[in-house]
Amino acid sequence: MGNRQSKTSEERLSEIFSEFTEEEKATLLKVFDEFASDNSNIQKPKITEVTAANIKNHLPSTIGESLKNGFVTYFQSISVESSISTKIIEKTSYQISPSNVITKLGFVSAIHNLVKTLPIDRSQAIYIIGQLSQGTLIDFVREVVQASMAYWFEGSYSPKQRKLKKEVNKLFKDDIYLINLIILNPKIKHKESEDDELLSNFIKEAEINGSFDHYRFMNWYTNNLLFQHLFNILVNRLFLYQTIPYHSDDEMYKLRSSNQISSEIYSPYKLMEFSNLLSPADYYILNDNLPLDCKNTKHTMLFSSVRDGGSWNAFVNSLIYQGSTYIIIRDKDGYIFGGFAYEDWKQNPKFYGDRKNFLFSIRPKLRCYPTTSYNNNFQYLNFGVKTLPNGLAMGGQFDYCGLWIDSDFIHGHSKAAPLSSTYASPRLSKQEDFLIDEVEVWSVRPTQVDLDEVQKGPKRSAFDSHPGELDLLEMATGRKMYSKEVREPDLNLDDDE
Repeated sequence: MGNRQSKTSEERLSEIFSEFTEEEKATLLKVFDEFASDNSNIQKPKITEVTAANIKNHLPSTIGESLKNGFVTYFQSISVESSISTKIIEKTSYQISPSNVITKLGFVSAIHNLVKTLPIDRSQAIYIIGQLSQGTLIDFVREVVQASMAYWFEGSYSPKQRKLKKEVNKLFKDDIYLINLIILNPKIKHKESEDDELLSNFIKEAEINGSFDHYRFMNWYTNNLLFQHLFNILVNRLFLYQTIPYHSDDEMYKLRSSNQISSEIYSPYKLMEFSNLLSPADYYILNDNLPLDCKNTKHTMLFSSVRDGGSWNAFVNSLIYQGSTYIIIRDKDGYIFGGFAYEDWKQNPKFYGDRKNFLFSIRPKLRCYPTTSYNNNFQYLNFGVKTLPNGLAMGGQFDYCGLWIDSDFIHGHSKAAPLSSTYASPRLSKQEDFLIDEVEVWSVRPTQVDLDEVQKGPKRSAFDSHPGELDLLEMATGRKMYSKEVREPDLNLDDDE
């Protein structure tokens, strides 16, 4: 302890900065200087302190008032002599004193505690920011989601679309599905089934002021990688990099690989309403479950039944040999669900696929269901045959699939008793047998198949080359040659039924 006390502020600041990259250090100092820019009490050429009022005034409008107050309270309470402790938490005053001074060392130490320490240590700092001794967990999570998702979704558009940044934070104020998933995440992440009553009671506790003391919050936070990730997005964007580095492919790759920003999205709709079936918050969860090589690609809408019509042929043509894809379905009961397939969809009389696949539910619950080791029935697609089921399947077995779309493109089913054997997923639709209302297909990784080697269209029959001789043969025998109708299934289906 004596050795630590003997160090000067500059030495301790240098020691802390050694854990940051040069880019992070430069941005952190820039942010500190911006916070102090209108501090009339500071006349020194070298700025060494800021006031609480300066910090609050310079925090961006992306974050809500309560979260701003939480950050200022945290900066006021941090001790430059030690890390956040139980004693500091108990003594923390949630009354903001605008004239309170925060030194550069205190400011940098505070950010270091939030991003460079272990989760158990970070939890105590974040407990203060959430003002959870007097507020509710659900309100804190809501404000973190609103701000972090606004920053995350900026990655979805190209540099030419940066003007949309001002609109983006309007999208996340009431995304209760993601908020509930985050609150319940420690409870459900390792469970095979969900106790609805137990989870509902936990949500109710999260709505009560002061129901989470810092020990309970520490346990919740350290077991909640989802919330840790979102809070990390928020702190990084506020203090360590304030703009997306579009100019650097390497930096963009790192950010997208770690899901700090969204993959680039191409949709025929306005980007703020890029999908009829998914919100940006839904897309964040799906993206978080993607394999690494699907995050640094352009995500493109291939099919929308609203745009392209309710045709099985159009649906299949949009899907076959398109690489890794999402299929999203809304049934007539309003449930939204679907699946991710890593391998290309192709006509196949057997189940095939990859363990990277997963099924998901969007509404009424936001969940993802990875593969199990029970079987390899990951995906199936077949059509135009009489001896096997015609349709698309993911998981389970014929007539009892985790997800099934019939080739009439009207009916489907999702069956589980209680869980699908392939994906450990429950029933995704409200009823086992459902009616399709709307479907979207998204490409998230280009095909790795050489399409020149993939046959387009049906194989030709010998009868196709000699139609006149076929007619003579029928006339001579007085029998219709039904075999002339037999063809290999057409992989390049017409758009019309």
